[in-house]
Amino acid sequence: MTNLLNAVLLVGYVFGWLFTFWPVVVLAPLGWRRGNVLAGMIVLWVVMFLGLLAGRSISLKPIVLLIPEPLNTFLFFLAGAVLFLWPGISKLRERQYLYRTADRARKPQELLDISPTQFEKMVVELYSLHGYKPERTGTIGDHGVDIIVHTPKGEKWIVQCKRWRGSVGEPVVRDFFGTMHHEKADKGVLVTTGTFSNQAQNWAKGKPLSLINGKEFLDTWKKEIGESS
Repeated sequence: MTNLLNAVLLVGYVFGWLFTFWPVVVLAPLGWRRGNVLAGMIVLWVVMFLGLLAGRSISLKPIVLLIPEPLNTFLFFLAGAVLFLWPGISKLRERQYLYRTADRARKPQELLDISPTQFEKMVVELYSLHGYKPERTGTIGDHGVDIIVHTPKGEKWIVQCKRWRGSVGEPVVRDFFGTMHHEKADKGVLVTTGTFSNQAQNWAKGKPLSLINGKEFLDTWKKEIGESS
């Protein structure tokens, strides 16, 4: 029992001492070249929080090395609140940016100001408004699937987003149709900020494919978002 108590005290002292260096530890992921920096900072904050609990559990008096108490603990919890709230704040800010950009756009080419990823998120937003369950895949490449949509009827649709200035030709549509069969999807949707060639439109006729050009997409966005806001 004595050895166990001594071990608990040792762990408490070590973690309590480490807690004084929490700014250095929590900010360490900023120097990473790979990996999710925010996730790394959150994990290290949780480790430091456990250290704080361990130190307090043995009534360890806070060690003042970098920041005096109680400011040190206050800043620690403030940093934790920011870290945990930041993903939601960032998502909200990006959503507002997309809304403003689309609202100001008078022609599809102005949507080229947003990134391909943001364009995909706009498409996801529209499907969500219609009661579908869209999910971005993060796939890169012309033959990839950018979004998978599950409909209320239980169907699976795949969507490919083309943030293009020019025209999408028949070869792209053919390749996407092959991807649709490979994914065993009930329907395929190609959305572009540009246009579709006549050959592409003619080839898609009679097939479970929807080709949505930039003007159609922008008009739909303004109509649906305007009605929902």
